[in-house]
Amino acid sequence: MKTIVVGKHEFAGKIATELKEATFIELEERIFPDGEVCPRLLIKDKNILQDSHVIIAMQLSLAQPKNQYLISLLLTIYNLKQYGAIKITCIMPYHIYSRQDRESRIGEPISSKFLASMLEAAGIDEYLTINSHSYGKNPLSDFFKESKSISLTAIPLVAKTVQKLSNSSEDILCFSPDEGALMLAKEAADAIKSPFYGAIRKIRDPETGNISQELIGIDLSLKDRSILIVDDLVSSGGTMVGAAKIFKQQGAKEVYLGYIHGVHTIEKFEDLQKEDIQLFVTTDTIKLDIPGLITVSVVKLIADWITSNLQ
Repeated sequence: MKTIVVGKHEFAGKIATELKEATFIELEERIFPDGEVCPRLLIKDKNILQDSHVIIAMQLSLAQPKNQYLISLLLTIYNLKQYGAIKITCIMPYHIYSRQDRESRIGEPISSKFLASMLEAAGIDEYLTINSHSYGKNPLSDFFKESKSISLTAIPLVAKTVQKLSNSSEDILCFSPDEGALMLAKEAADAIKSPFYGAIRKIRDPETGNISQELIGIDLSLKDRSILIVDDLVSSGGTMVGAAKIFKQQGAKEVYLGYIHGVHTIEKFEDLQKEDIQLFVTTDTIKLDIPGLITVSVVKLIADWITSNLQ
């Protein structure tokens, strides 16, 4: 079965190049004046998609509205199915709506579950993302009922990049900014052979609702140590900054931030840069170009998974 990769050249095209024997088809997105989208496969013969395994890899742009991105993806998947693709692997590097994986308040939708239903209704057979926020009590498999779902981790890529670029000649200690992401701190520590990992506890005041943070279970001195704080995504950056300040108060020499999805604006990142933080590393799951933010690519991570599953 022939393999076809669909998407934009700067992301999907690179995946196709890594796969070597795959055919690449560019996706053009037209936006009408009223905001409606019209994604078009740039092909001359629709039969090229007949009896193929199509891998659609759409990278969200920081400036692109997520709803526009989603509709374009759904329309393209449906179109691929109509043109005869017999297997469709959907790659959404940043899993949008993943934070809404439970009903926090009565009347709210479980958006991550409904997104999975829409993708399956459009025609996908496999779903691949990078570090979905839907972990713990609500893994992806809770939502994707008719298709295979995979969440790869890019934490080792980020941690190794921080280790390489840092000025530290000693072990870097790895932490998550809350207990729910402790597994990410462990992944980072394992990747760079760090002797320690831990988490910061969030405490919510029952009267005011305000959140404070405190170190938990730390039985070693952090004075003059290098600290890597890891998380799956950063939007406002408030949690990461709060954690960084705690480590600085404990005497840490350098603090590095590593996260998979940069969903913050340029302005929010500039606010982060004002803090006493020495290094910022993220991935290209979201298309962004922000001075001072180091980006490591997940293209090879994705391509390696595809290659191992094509064999």
